[in-house]
Amino acid sequence: MKYVVESLADALMPRLCPVCGRSLVRGEKLMCTRCMMALPRTRSHLQRDNSIMARLSRPGLEPVLAAAWMEYSRHSPYAAIIRDAKYNSMPRLARDAGEMMAREMIADGMGEVLADIDVLLPVPMHWTKLLRRGYNQSRMVADGIAAATGIAVGDNLRSARRHSTQTRRSAEERRRNVAGTVRIADAGELRGLHVAVVDDVITTGATMADALRALTTEAEPRAVSVLALAAVHADEWGMRQ
Repeated sequence: MKYVVESLADALMPRLCPVCGRSLVRGEKLMCTRCMMALPRTRSHLQRDNSIMARLSRPGLEPVLAAAWMEYSRHSPYAAIIRDAKYNSMPRLARDAGEMMAREMIADGMGEVLADIDVLLPVPMHWTKLLRRGYNQSRMVADGIAAATGIAVGDNLRSARRHSTQTRRSAEERRRNVAGTVRIADAGELRGLHVAVVDDVITTGATMADALRALTTEAEPRAVSVLALAAVHADEWGMRQ
């Protein structure tokens, strides 16, 4: 019966691969099999000293895990997954991608590392932006990871103030622009926990670093980790100093 309902739904409103535009068939969830096979995976969860870790590590702060599922380039067709989830009212893309990322990490032997994480905290969105968009895509990513792992999703990260767009800013300008934008609510709930901050895309790491700063100074978690759908390569547009 379920197959009949799904087939009827696909006939009335075909599901399309966000990367190549082909119709998805039964068993294909986020993207078509061909695009899934060619996904530019970072494999960063298998590399302790990866570029994401390098962007976020500070004296006294070193994440247990810093991982992104795929490399992000604005010129790549795979960028449509991030853009559609963020700007084109397709939050399901972010959730499905988060779930697939987590399942791949488990298949790669990272299940024990993920099992040590107590709570997923999405990077917050200011209420004015949330009101306009209707959802926080980072929360959708976290919900997808939770579906695959059973890790709880919390809302302790809050947006302290709005910040202007990061587009066309240098790395240093990005850091100054987001400094102090994240605050912690109910910090005591996080004390002694392994907390993973979740976002859709990591560029310079400025936003993520501000979230980690707030966590470590206000909440005293026993460990922090970072999970994102995508990470911009260091020489990509907008990353140069």
